[in-house]
Amino acid sequence: MQFNSETNGLDLYSDARYLLGIDETSDTTSYPIKAFTRNANFALDKYNSLALKADGTWKFNDTNQSNELIDVTQNLVNGTQKYAIQATWLKIGRVRIKDSSRNFVTLLRMDRSKQSDNQLNASSGTPVGYFVLGNYLYLDKAPNYNSTGGLEVQFQQGASYFTYTDTTKTPGWAPQFHRLISLEAALNYALINGIPTRAAALQAMIGIPPDLENNQPGSGMAKEFVDFYSQRDNDAQPTVSFRKSDYGELSLGQNPGSINPKGFPDYYGY
Repeated sequence: MQFNSETNGLDLYSDARYLLGIDETSDTTSYPIKAFTRNANFALDKYNSLALKADGTWKFNDTNQSNELIDVTQNLVNGTQKYAIQATWLKIGRVRIKDSSRNFVTLLRMDRSKQSDNQLNASSGTPVGYFVLGNYLYLDKAPNYNSTGGLEVQFQQGASYFTYTDTTKTPGWAPQFHRLISLEAALNYALINGIPTRAAALQAMIGIPPDLENNQPGSGMAKEFVDFYSQRDNDAQPTVSFRKSDYGELSLGQNPGSINPKGFPDYYGY
């Protein structure tokens, strides 16, 4: 579903106003487009984060992002062990370097706290591992050679944000979950404007993502979103089941009770 200005009102901005009981055809003052855009971008961050945590072998990327998820622009510099993490490297998946023979080799991700002093004081040579501290990626030893484009980082990136002038742009994930943007934006409006009954109904429609640490299966569209991106691996055996889902449309205007969302843990590793 597109962001705004669909001629038949089939857009996320119109849907958010509909969910709040605001005249969706003419009232753009009660919920200004700039405020809606801000809240829509908060929702993009939330669900892109959930997708990044839930993906397995298949790696999620916002479909509005056009650049590749492998960066080979970094040079290896003789005697340099520390390299700045680029802003786009939101989640690092794999690091390779060119060895002294100019062949790419994969580095082992290391835990610095478990390295011995001898390992940390290693002389220069061909790196075999790396660790990340703060805004820097450290090789286990400084290379003793230069290599143009010698550092390769496979990564995942963040959301492609909306601007308030956007019209046809859509969220960068599966279309059956686009409504999460208008639901979350409507929820933010209801909370800040003190409309608890409406807020509770919207939260029930959104639901909560799974929380395996506390043995909670999740609910609503948030659960469906995480389930979808947890099962996108090409080598996974799909399972299909049919069930009746109610995302709470009947609850609008009624108070279904408060919900205490819990975070979705990062239990999928590389």
